[in-house]
Amino acid sequence: MLKIAAEGIAPRLAACCSIGAKSSGQRMAPQAARGTQKYLSQSQHLHKKLVIKDHYEFDQKVINSDNPVIVNFHAEWCDPCKILTPKMLELLENSNEIDLAVIDVETNLDLVETFEVKAVPAVLAFRNGVVVDKFIGLVDANSIETLIDKLKRKQQQKQ
Repeated sequence: MLKIAAEGIAPRLAACCSIGAKSSGQRMAPQAARGTQKYLSQSQHLHKKLVIKDHYEFDQKVINSDNPVIVNFHAEWCDPCKILTPKMLELLENSNEIDLAVIDVETNLDLVETFEVKAVPAVLAFRNGVVVDKFIGLVDANSIETLIDKLKRKQQQKQ
């Protein structure tokens, strides 16, 4: 499991966040300085992160992509999602052949229904417009690396 104990949210990760079960407590004020650090450290990764706002964008950026795309269905109220997305960005930092698309489940209900997303975070791996792998919930870095390596190997075989 990711080293999340230091974040103080380990007890809330016992169960996967179900869609519709919003967290009522948000701890933002004490972490303002750390939030700024996260923003600055993630800014170098923004070219890898595709934010999908509707079905049309999904078709253009994921289905029609020449690169494999890891699609992360997330929600702002989901604590595991706040850990998983930065971790995936970090692991994809040195990979030019795989993109990360982030979809907010609250604003993209049609995509949630299309891909039958029942809980967040939900991650689907696409190659040539087809789902080739998926996982639900917060997973360790090794599982994410395995998924990335699998997509890279298939991409290299294609070339």
